[in-house]
Amino acid sequence: MSIFVAWMPDEDALDALAALCASIADRLPPAGRLKWRNRRQLHMTLRFLHGGLPPDPGPLYAMLADIASRTRRIEVVFDRIETWPRVLVARPAPDPILDRLFTDIEAVARACGEAPERRAAAPHVTLAYPEQRAATLPASLDTGPGSLPPLPFATCLGRIAVAHTVPGGYDTPHWWPLQDAAPPGDPLA
Repeated sequence: MSIFVAWMPDEDALDALAALCASIADRLPPAGRLKWRNRRQLHMTLRFLHGGLPPDPGPLYAMLADIASRTRRIEVVFDRIETWPRVLVARPAPDPILDRLFTDIEAVARACGEAPERRAAAPHVTLAYPEQRAATLPASLDTGPGSLPPLPFATCLGRIAVAHTVPGGYDTPHWWPLQDAAPPGDPLA
């Protein structure tokens, strides 16, 4: 079972991501069959908790609540599709507030005993995997104007959550809303 800190999309974002998946699926050749993520699986992982939840998750939850209380809702613009070695992802445009959120959550994970994350943070939402495990994805997809509507699309990251896998999706028993407005004195507001 995976446990991680994540952004779980609201219904509007899920609609946009589902439309994006359908748009890509319609343009792929039959040989490019992919296993698409269902609505309950679409999310942005902010940090895996490789060691699982700490025995006392209270400090973790308190630190995540603190991050949420001082982070404004983040307008994210998904502007490209990328093919990684065995996964198709939607990537947002670079954003310093999103980068800072990743940095803050990394610090929380390390304060709770997690080893430093080995991979660089690369904000993304996984859309699909190859249908066959050994298959690879095409090196690139045409994402120019008119090729894969509805790119770009904007959505708001409105909350962070601790999620864990359940059959067919993820459960998010603990989540914290981000702020509607920037906290006073926020240099990135």
